[in-house]
Amino acid sequence: MFEIKFNNLIFKSNKNKIIKNNIIFLFYGIGCCSDDFKFLFSSLGTKFNLYIVELPGHNNIKYSDSDLYSFSKKIYLFLKKKNIKEITFFAHSLGGIIPIILVKNFIKKKLLISNFINYEGNLTKYDTETLTKKTISYKKNDFIRNKFKNLLKKTESSQNRFLSFWSQSLKKTSPAIFYDLSEQCVKLSESNELLNFFKTFFKEKVYIFGEKTQLKVPKYIFGSVRFKIKNSGHFAFFESKLDFSRIFRKLLLKKYK
Repeated sequence: MFEIKFNNLIFKSNKNKIIKNNIIFLFYGIGCCSDDFKFLFSSLGTKFNLYIVELPGHNNIKYSDSDLYSFSKKIYLFLKKKNIKEITFFAHSLGGIIPIILVKNFIKKKLLISNFINYEGNLTKYDTETLTKKTISYKKNDFIRNKFKNLLKKTESSQNRFLSFWSQSLKKTSPAIFYDLSEQCVKLSESNELLNFFKTFFKEKVYIFGEKTQLKVPKYIFGSVRFKIKNSGHFAFFESKLDFSRIFRKLLLKKYK
């Protein structure tokens, strides 16, 4: 794994220099980190150039600016400086918001989006009900001092293996930034703006979901190809790394069956 720094951003990659073909940008969800996906590097071989963008305040990063708009703008400046013309997005959970902000406000039609693979990314208000909406139901200081610690304890001791794995990354997350990102996530997901942009702007897209996930909206609402991951829920990359690697590569090659 190689680390690339740009304007307070940190990218983890399987390449030590920019290779402009078959570029994938991966945006993980809240409380996760690049370590959760580094197993993908070995499975991709030399064909793909994968960049995992570290979220502010995640993976022990001391970057305090939690504004998703300015974060997305810096990603755009990176793409512009490196003269990247074509890109594939893979996004999970809260990370699903970032490609939409990035494209809607900065990229627009300046480069080709070859595919947007959205793994249960935030598109509607229902996507915030399990975690982020509950987070901001507390006062910020109370969450930072007490509730975040409770969340850590709960996930660490959980009998669900994927929650136990998630807790390892959660430990490396700033409680204050966790709260700030949750607040933005809820606000941005209140209307159907994210969903409508996902449906109408991205020509090549696929919405993937875990078989164990109970979707609160009809599957056809996403306006895209849908792909179900069997025997998994919201954290398939924790539940079976081997299966997830196979599916990830399959989707990059646009094999949806």
